[in-house]
Amino acid sequence: MNNDLFSPAASLWAATTPARAASPALAAPLEVDAAVVGGGFTGLSAALHLAQAGFRVALFEAHEIAHRASGRNGGQVVPGFKPGPKALIRRFGADAAARMTRFAYGNADYLFELVDRLRIDCAATRNGWIQGAFSAASGEYLKRRAQELNAHGGDVEYLDADAMRAATGSTFWPAGLREKRAGAVHPLAFARGLARAAAEAGAAIHDRSPVSAIVPGPDGGATLTVNGHAVKARHVVLATDAYTDRLWPAVAQSYVNVSSAQIATDPLPPALRERLMPLRAGISETRKITYYCRIDPEGRFVIGGRGHSSEQLDASTSEQLRRAAVARFPELADASWRHGWACRVGMTMDDLPRVHRLAPGVWTAYGYCGRGVAMGTALGRVLTDAIRGVPAGELDFPVTPIERMPFYPARQFGATLAINWYRLRDALGFPA
Repeated sequence: MNNDLFSPAASLWAATTPARAASPALAAPLEVDAAVVGGGFTGLSAALHLAQAGFRVALFEAHEIAHRASGRNGGQVVPGFKPGPKALIRRFGADAAARMTRFAYGNADYLFELVDRLRIDCAATRNGWIQGAFSAASGEYLKRRAQELNAHGGDVEYLDADAMRAATGSTFWPAGLREKRAGAVHPLAFARGLARAAAEAGAAIHDRSPVSAIVPGPDGGATLTVNGHAVKARHVVLATDAYTDRLWPAVAQSYVNVSSAQIATDPLPPALRERLMPLRAGISETRKITYYCRIDPEGRFVIGGRGHSSEQLDASTSEQLRRAAVARFPELADASWRHGWACRVGMTMDDLPRVHRLAPGVWTAYGYCGRGVAMGTALGRVLTDAIRGVPAGELDFPVTPIERMPFYPARQFGATLAINWYRLRDALGFPA
C-alpha cells in the first residue's frame, strides 16, 4: 500500500480537481436575510436557491468548501430512499408518502439538470447504479423490491445471475437491481461548482469561518457567532450533518456518526477497464455493512466501506477494502492503490433523512445514510421552500420533531455493537 494513503490530502477527489481560491473569512459583524452554516451539498444548495429567490445570503464554512463528507464521498448519485414506498405509506400516510417518493425518485434528475444548467464541470456520468445481492435470500428481496419500486414510480430492473455478470464483469453477486436514473459525479468538483453558482447568484461564501454559537431570537431568526463576530439573520439553515456536535446538541443526539473510508487505484490498463464493470454503473450491496465501488472516467477503480471512528484512514481498513475489491474482482490483485481517505457520515436509525424546524426561522436537514449527493442537494431546495413560506404540509419532504436517541451518551458504543451485529447477519446471508 502506498504510504500517501495516510496523508490528510490523499483523497482522489482533492488530487484530481483544480485548486479553488479560498473565499474570505468573515472579519466583521454582519446582518443578512439568511445564514447558512456548513459548506457541503445541503448548505451550498440552500445558499444557491435562497440567493436565486432574492434573499441576502451568507454561508459559513469552518474549513473550506466541501472539506468533509461532501468532498470525500463516493460521488454516486442515487435517487430514492432505502426504505421502500410501502414502509413510507405505513409511517406517513398515502398522500405524504406519494409526495416523498416523487421527490426522492426525481432528485437524481434534479441534480443532473443543475449540473447542465449551471455548467458545472464535475465529470458527470449517468450509467445507473446497481445494488448487488450477496445471498439467495437477498436476491429474492431485490426481486420483490424491484416490483414495489416500479409500482410506485421507480425505474429499476431486476438482474438475474447472468444479467448481473454481464453488467458487472463479476460472478460475485448472484442477482442485482439496477436503478436506471442514477449516475455519478466528481463530488468535490460538483460542490465547488455549486459554490461558484451560489456566489454568482449573490450569496457571500466565507471559508475559514466556524460558527461557535447560534442563539435564536425572541421574534424568530437568530444571532450567530462567527470568528468572534455577531451575525444577525432572519433565517438560518444548519447544514452540518455528522459534524453538528455541540452547535445544536439536540440534532447531534439524534443520529449516529460512522466512518466511511475509500481507496482508489491508479488508472487501470485499458484491457482491464474493458472487462470490469462494463456498464460503468456504480455498485453497492444489500448488506447492512455494505461495500460500494465504481470506475471513474479516467479508469480508476474506487471502493469504499465502513472504517473506524477516526477520519484518518488506517492500515487495517485500507487492507480490508483492498481485499474486498479483490474478492469481487480478482483481476485487481496486482493493482496499484494510489489514494485513500475517510470521513464521518450521519446515520439515522430508520435510514431516512430528517428535516426539522429547530426554532422560528431556524431549519436543518441531515441524516442521508449514504445517499447524500442527490438527497442533500435536493433537500437544500426544500429548506429554501420552507423559508420562503411554503406550508409544511406542502413541502416535498415532511417536517418532523427531533427524536433524541435513547441512551445517547452510549450511542457510539452501541453503534459499534450494531455494526458487529450487522456484519454477523451479513455473514449469515440475511437480506438488508
